Amino acid sequence: METTGTMNHRSITMRSVLAALLTLSLSAAGVGGNRSGTVTGQFLKLSTGARAVAMGGAQVAVATGVNSMAYNPAGILAVKNYGFGATYTQLYADIQHSYVGAAKALPGIGVVGVSVVMLSTDDMAVTTPAYPEGTGEYFKASDYAIGVSFARQVTDQFSVGVNGKIIKSYLFNSEVGTNSFAFDIGTLYDIPVLRSHIGVSLTNLGKDLTFVNETYSLPTALRFGVLVDLIKDETNTVVTTMQITRLNDADEQYNVGGEYVFNGMFALRGGWKFAYDQEDVTGGFGVMLNSFGVGGTLDYAYNNFKYLPGTHTITFEVMF
Repeated sequence: METTGTMNHRSITMRSVLAALLTLSLSAAGVGGNRSGTVTGQFLKLSTGARAVAMGGAQVAVATGVNSMAYNPAGILAVKNYGFGATYTQLYADIQHSYVGAAKALPGIGVVGVSVVMLSTDDMAVTTPAYPEGTGEYFKASDYAIGVSFARQVTDQFSVGVNGKIIKSYLFNSEVGTNSFAFDIGTLYDIPVLRSHIGVSLTNLGKDLTFVNETYSLPTALRFGVLVDLIKDETNTVVTTMQITRLNDADEQYNVGGEYVFNGMFALRGGWKFAYDQEDVTGGFGVMLNSFGVGGTLDYAYNNFKYLPGTHTITFEVMF
C-alpha cells in the first residue's frame, strides 16, 4: 500500500506537470490566429499513424505505441519491452511522408524511444529563363526531424512524455537549407469511472528556421482530446474521440472520429475534420496481427481533400 507521503509526492508531481503544460499552452495560444505564410516546417503537422488519420485526425487521445512519439510522446508507454513502428503516406504532387521509430521499456523508469520523420519530393528539373525546358540538372526538397523521446507513468492514471528533436530543412538538395531544434510534451489521463481518456499535447516549441535572410516560426500546436469507450466486451469494441487543435498559423480546428473492433482482430474507422481549408472526411481499417502470432497491427487510412487528390497512409507496428 502506498504511504501518504508517496501519494502526496505523486499528486504534487502531477500538478506541477499540468501547471507547466498549461503555462506553455497559454504562451502558444497567445500567438494563435490565421498567420498563413509565416510558419514553415509544415511537415511537422502531418500525422505519423494511420489509425489517427482514419479517425478524423483526432490523434492526441488515441496515442498508443511507437507511432505516437511525433504528436503525444506519452503514448509510447504502451510499449512493455521493445517496439518498432513505421508509417508511409503518399501525398499529392509526388511528395512522400515517412516515419520510423523504435522504443524500449526501462523497468521502473519509463520508456525511451528514437524516431525520424521525413518529407521529400521526387527529383525536379532545374529551369532558367535561358533553359525553360531544363538545364539537365535536377534537385529535390526535403525535411527531416530526428527525435529522442522519454515517457513515464506518474500515477496509475496519469502519464507524461517529452520529445526533443533536431529539424533539418532543405530547399535545393543539401546546398540550400537550414536547421533548428524543438521539443514536444504530451500527457494522457485515464478516467475509468467515465470510461474515457484525456490527451493533451504541445508540439514544436523551438527555434525559428531561417532560409537565407527570411525567418519563419515552427508550427506550434496545442491539442486537447477525449477518447470514450462506448462498448467494450469480449467480441465488440466501439470508441469515439474528439479533439480541438490550436495552431499558431490558423484558426482552431476540430476533429471527430470513431472505431469499431471485432473480436480483437479487425477494425473499421471513420472521422471528419472541421474548419480545415481542404480536408474533410477520413476512413480506414486495421488488422491486429495477434492471430498470426505477432504482437502488432497493420493499418490503412484514406484522407479526403476537397480539391486535391486524397492521400493514402499505411502504418505497421510491432511489439515484442
